[in-house]
Order: sequence, then C-alpha cells, then structure tokens
Amino acid sequence: MNKTKNFMMFVLGVAVGSVVTWWYVEKKYEQIAQDEIDSVKEVFSKREAEFTEDTEVQIKADNAKEKPSVMKYAAWLRKRGYTNYSDVADEKPEEVKKEPMSLDKPYVITPEEFGDLDDYETISLTYYADQILTDDNDVIVDDIEDVVGFDSLNSFGEYEDDSVFVRNDKLKCDYEILFDQRKYSDVIKRRPHEVGD
Repeated sequence: MNKTKNFMMFVLGVAVGSVVTWWYVEKKYEQIAQDEIDSVKEVFSKREAEFTEDTEVQIKADNAKEKPSVMKYAAWLRKRGYTNYSDVADEKPEEVKKEPMSLDKPYVITPEEFGDLDDYETISLTYYADQILTDDNDVIVDDIEDVVGFDSLNSFGEYEDDSVFVRNDKLKCDYEILFDQRKYSDVIKRRPHEVGD
C-alpha cells in the first residue's frame, strides 16, 4: 500500500507540475508574443506618422510645382489669343473686347492641333543635326524666322522627342518639323542628283 500511495503521490506531483509548467510557459509566451505585437504596432505607428508627414510634404511640394505650370499654361493661352470666358461673363456685352486669334509670329502647337484647321496647309520639314532646315525635297529653307521661327527649333522634346509642330497664321500653314540626327551635308553627298530641281 505504501508503494501504491507513493506511486499515486508521484503521479499527482507529475500532473500538478505539468499543469503549473504548462500555465507558466503559456503566460510567458503570451507575454513574449504581446511584447512583439506591441513592438510591431509601435514601429508601424511611427512609420505611418512618418509616411503621413512625408505624404503631406510631398503633396505640398506637388502643389507648389503645379502652381507655376498652371500660370505658365495660362500665359501660353493668353499669348495665343484665347479668351478667358470667366472674365467675359463679368463684363457687360458692349464692353467685351475682341482679341485677334492669330499671332504675327509662328508658334509651337501640340501634335493634336496639327492639321486641325481646314484652311491651313500642312507641310513637313526636316531639321538636321548640323542645324539646317529643309523641305521634304531637301531644299534648304532660307527664311527660318518668318516660316517657323528660330524658337520653335529649340522645342524638340516639349511634346515629342523627334518632332515639333508649328503654326504660322500669316502663311496659313501648319509645319511638322522632324529631327534627323544625320548631317545635311552627309545626306546631300548620298543623293546630289535629287537636290535643287
């Protein structure tokens, strides 16, 4: 009986020890897990705060960038003679001033505007790397300023990398100027019989 009693006490001790150990380990790892969760929450809350601050700074920077471009666009519109209808609505009908829609100088237009006026002729020109402007037969354009304007030749990349579109209201022409990376002299050497017909 004594052996049975000792065995029962041993089994009871093992059971109680196991339960206590299980409870202790569970509490310990719950605490470790909770500490990890709290640490992750803290890191993410800091990142979220930084992200929010960075986002606000980025939004302010973007807004600052947008304002000059809007002003630049408005100046571009005024330069081309577009009417600001919000200002016109405030004026009385007899006070409305008519502004000319055309300019005396050629100006750069968007690719979408090219050829959209029915009474304007569309002409293709080539601008070579050695700064020579020619027509589609490789005949040099002598009066660049009056035809397309020197400023337009500095506008490659504004809308498209290898082309610029120019409107000349005096001549009623839309010009497509294509950039050729070759030199004009090299092109003429290869086909001298085609030039100057």
